[in-house]
Formats: sequence, C-alpha cells, structure tokens
Amino acid sequence: MFKIVNSTKSMQAFLLLFKLNFSRPQMRHIENFIEAVIACQGRKTIARLNNLISDNVDQSAFTDFFTYSPWDDEQLRYNMFKTIVGLTVPKSSQLSLFDAEPMYIIIDDSKTNKYKNSKGFEVADWHYNTSELKSYYYGMPFVTFHIIRGGLSFPVALRPYLRQKTVRSKNRKRRRQGKTSRIPLKSKYTIVRETLSQLATMIDGNIPVYVLFDSWYASAKQSDQLRQIARRIRKRDFIKTKVKSSDDLSISYWVKTQQGFLNKFRDEVSIFISKMHYNDKRPNFFMCTDLSLSAGQALSFYTKRWAVEVDHLYLKVHLGLAVFRLRSYEGVRRYFDLTCLTLAFLHWRLAKGNRADVRTISDVIAVHRRQQQENFVRKMLEKVIGCRSVDQACDIWMKAAA
Repeated sequence: MFKIVNSTKSMQAFLLLFKLNFSRPQMRHIENFIEAVIACQGRKTIARLNNLISDNVDQSAFTDFFTYSPWDDEQLRYNMFKTIVGLTVPKSSQLSLFDAEPMYIIIDDSKTNKYKNSKGFEVADWHYNTSELKSYYYGMPFVTFHIIRGGLSFPVALRPYLRQKTVRSKNRKRRRQGKTSRIPLKSKYTIVRETLSQLATMIDGNIPVYVLFDSWYASAKQSDQLRQIARRIRKRDFIKTKVKSSDDLSISYWVKTQQGFLNKFRDEVSIFISKMHYNDKRPNFFMCTDLSLSAGQALSFYTKRWAVEVDHLYLKVHLGLAVFRLRSYEGVRRYFDLTCLTLAFLHWRLAKGNRADVRTISDVIAVHRRQQQENFVRKMLEKVIGCRSVDQACDIWMKAAA
C-alpha cells in the first residue's frame, strides 16, 4: 500500500473554488481526508485513513477535527451550495443557448446500515425498512440532493435524519451527562424545505427548475386515489410513448395522461399512468405540476433521477459512507458533509476530463489513485537522489512512513 505524500494539484484547484475560511491545519485535514477516502481500498475507518497519510498526526487529532474542531459546518454547506450552483451556470455570454437549459434538483433518501451490536453511536437506531416494506434495520437514514444541468452533474448535500424518538432519547442522555448542546429535531420534510429554500436564493430566476423525487413524499391516500383513476381507464386509451432514458436510449411505454386536481393540492396537475407493456396490470404513476409537458418529456425528465441512485452506490461502496466510526451527531454530520464534498470533487474531475478512457466516476477514482502513486514514487526517487544512497534513503523513508 502506498502512502499519500501530498495533495494532488486537481484537489487543490477544486478546493480553491469554494473559498473556505479554514485555518491551515484544518485545510490540511480536509485535503488528507478526501485524498485518503479516494485512495483507501476496503473499509475506510478513521484509523485506516489516517495511516495512509505519510506525515499523519495522532489519530485522535484527526477524529477531533470532526467532533470538536471549531469550524462552521453550516458555512461549509452554504459555500458548497453556492459554488456547485455556480458551476452549472456558464460564465461566457456566448453560451446563450445554455441559458434556457433547465436545472434538475433531485431528492432521494437512503440508509446506512450498522452492526446491531454497535450501540455507541448517537445517530444509529432501529428504522422501518421502507425499501422492502418489511422488517427493520439498524443504522441511520439520510437525504441526498443532486443537481443536474446540461452535461454537468453534482451532488450538493447529504443530510442525516433522526427520528423524533431518537432525538429525545439522545438529548435526555446529554442532559444527564451535563452537556449543553442538543441535537436538533428536523423531519425529512423540514430538511427538504430548508435545502430547497437555500438553493432558491442562489439560482437565477430565468432558469427553469424541476424538482424530481420519489414516491416516499406522497401520501397513501393520494396513491389510492390514483389507483381508482387507473381502474376507470380503458386499455385502448393508452398511447405508445417513447421515453429517453438516462443513457440516451429510447424505450417505449404505454402511457395515459390525465389532468385535474388531487386531494390537498390547490393547483392542477398532470398524472401520467405508465405501463411496461399493453397488458400490464400494475401501472406506475407520475405526477407533474408543469401542465405544458407532454408525457414523453415528463418521463424523460424523471429518468434523470437515476443520478442520485448512482451517488448512493459510490457513497456506500467506494467512499465508505456507512463505515463512519464517529460517535457524536456533530461528528457524523461533518463526516457526511466532507464525504459529499469528496463525491462532488470526483464529479468535477469527470466533467473537466478530456480523456476518452475516463467515462465514469470509477474511472476518475482509478486515474486519481495512479496520480497519488506517481507522487509517492516521485517522492521516493527524490529522496534517493538527495541521499545518493538507496539504503540510506530507504531507512529515512521507512522511518517517516512508519
């Protein structure tokens, strides 16, 4: 396993975009964390990440950076919102055709699983498994926000979510321990409203914006109402419609469009009842508040939601989001913020890359690791040349990297 000897130039250029107001040691911790998360293979615990740094400090200092270090994570999230939204807006007046390009804000929830015997984490609790609609899991759910405009795609926020019962229990425990800080209680709806409100102040009013989200925001009563509508529609009323998928392929569905009002919705909406084939008896329902969109346009827009599912794959498998070893809520929240910043960096490198062999985030990770290995080898060779002795250089290097 190689060691990380210094930050790559691409990492330094990326962090400069955010104009972070951090001290030099704090910036060093951020750079080390992002570099180590990308380089580390296997379980990405704090100990393993810290051991990858050639000039690493004590592990407790690395952990305290998340839990106790006096930096403003709210300001970090604000800078992330402002910078990422700015990256989707062209600076040149020659790109006037891009001004009409809509922006898509994608919202989805997911979960991180923890071992059921790990009881020391403030954020971990038992939750109902909504994806399987049965049983429970031990871990923590979170809400993901992703922005797409044109060919640019960036994650913008990862917000952990705690149940009301969990928040009250942890705050009572903090009170007994004499701690003055309290964990804020925010539902998923509150998290979504706050994030969208912040983003709304940073987006140009001339840019059309579509918010895409899954069915967990819909109520059971509305789902029953849609099923009743579907039962009254005849098979011959469905029209074969081509939908452009996220990978630019055209797929045909049988779709029926209905416009009207739903319970607790004051504005008229379009309902698209979609079937995989003509005799499909279990249709899917899609709702859109833009009445000007056709069925093909609306469903093609919705396919862009796949980007957030890809984010979840990389966050859990390649960036170790679920392997956090921080026990406090504040530490885990900061850990999520920096993991989101890491994924945004990988998307930024993918957008700026001009190599034919770099097409996915996995390719970016492979290229970045090769650059880290190159820095490691270059540092070793410089040490050999400076000492003019391979044995002496190896002794000095092994002591420094131990």
